[in-house]
Amino acid sequence: METYWRLLRFASPIGRYALPYLLLTLFAVVFTTLNLALLAPLLSTLFAETSPEEHLSRPEHWYALMDQFAYYSARLKAEHGAYAALQFICIGLVLSVLLSNLFRYGSERIMENLRIHMLVRMRKAIYTHVLALPLPYLNTQRKGDILARLASDVQVVQYAVTGTLQVLFKEPFQLLAYLVVLFALSYKLTLFSLLVLPVAAFVIAQIVKKLKAQATAAQESYSRMISLIDETLSAIKIIRGHQAAERMEAAFERENQHFARLGRKMAKRQQLSSPVSEFLGVCMVALLVLYGGNLVIQENSELSAAEFITYIAVFSQLMRPAKAISSSFSTIHSGLAAGERVLQLLDTPTVTAEEEEVPFRLQRFEREIHFDQVYFAYGKPVLKGIQLRIRKGQTVALVGPSGGGKSTLMDLSTLYLSQIG
Repeated sequence: METYWRLLRFASPIGRYALPYLLLTLFAVVFTTLNLALLAPLLSTLFAETSPEEHLSRPEHWYALMDQFAYYSARLKAEHGAYAALQFICIGLVLSVLLSNLFRYGSERIMENLRIHMLVRMRKAIYTHVLALPLPYLNTQRKGDILARLASDVQVVQYAVTGTLQVLFKEPFQLLAYLVVLFALSYKLTLFSLLVLPVAAFVIAQIVKKLKAQATAAQESYSRMISLIDETLSAIKIIRGHQAAERMEAAFERENQHFARLGRKMAKRQQLSSPVSEFLGVCMVALLVLYGGNLVIQENSELSAAEFITYIAVFSQLMRPAKAISSSFSTIHSGLAAGERVLQLLDTPTVTAEEEEVPFRLQRFEREIHFDQVYFAYGKPVLKGIQLRIRKGQTVALVGPSGGGKSTLMDLSTLYLSQIG
C-alpha cells in the first residue's frame, strides 16, 4: 500500500476534488436506490393487492422505509383515487431518475478532472526528474524504457488510482444503501442471501490473484518494444547498410509475441471476473426466487407479491457494486505494477549543475573553444592528439564514420566528459 499512497500524492490537493465528489455521489446513491424502492408502491397501486385502509395508519418508526412508502401511497389512493396515486408515483419516479443521473454526471466530471490533474502532475514530475538525472545513468538506460514510463505507465497509474478512489467512495455507499432497502423489505431473506456472498468473493479473488506479476512483465515487455523501435529509427541507415533488417525484425517479432501472450493471459483473468460474478449473482437470485417465492405462494411470508418483486429487483442490482469492487482489484494490481516502475525512475538520485564532476566550470563563453593535443579513450583510444580551434559564432561540421569520435568530441566541448588526458 506504500506505493499506492505515494502515487496518491500526485492527486493533491485531493480535498478540492474528493469533498464535492463525495457529496454528489451520496445524492446519486440515495436517488438511485429510491428508483428501485419506488417499485413497491408502484406495483401495489397498479395491481391493487390490498385495500388502502390497511396502510392508513402512520408507521411508528421513521426508518421503516417500505411502511412509509405504503402509507403515503395508500393515503394518495384513498384521497385522490388509484389513477391519481399512480400519476404521483410515476412523477416521483421520473424526478428521482433525473436527479440520480444529474448527480452521477456531476460526480463523474469531478473524477475526470482529478484524473487529468493527476496525469499532468505525474508527467511533469517525471520529465523534470529526467532532466536532472546523471548522464552516466541515462547512457546506460534504454530510451524506450523511459518513454514507456512517461507515456504508457502513467496512463495505467492514473486510471488505476482514480478508479480505485471512485470505487472506494461510490460503490460501498451504494452497496450499503441497497442492503438497507433489502433489510427493510425482509431481513430473513437478506440474511439468507448474505451467506452466499463470501463464496463469490473467494472465487473472484482467486481469479485476480496473479495479475500484478503479469502486469509488471507486460509493461517491461512493452518498454523493450519501444526501445527496439527507437533504436531502429535512429540507426535505420546502418541496419540497411549492414543488411540487418531481418535480424531486427526477428527480435521485434519475438518481443511482440511475448507481449501478446502476456496480454492474453491478463485479459483472460480480467475478463473472467465479470461473467463469473454475474453468473454467481444470477444463481443467487434464482435461489432467492425459489425460496422467497415458495413463502409468498404458501402465504408464509411477510412480503406481498409487489414487495417480493421489488426485493428481487433490488437484489439483482446488489451485485453491480460488488462486481465493481471486485473488478477494481484487478485494475489496482496493474496500476501498482506500473506505479512501481514510475516511482523507481523518480527515486533515482539526481545531480545539479554544481554537483556534476567536471575538471573545471566555464562561467561564460567569451571567445573560442580550443582543443590542444586532446586524447580520450573508452578502454582503447578514440581521440588522438586533437588540435582544434572554433571561434565564437563560427559554424563547424564534424564529419566521419560511425565510431569515429564525433559524439565524444561534442561531449568534451560541452564538458559532459571529464576524463581528459
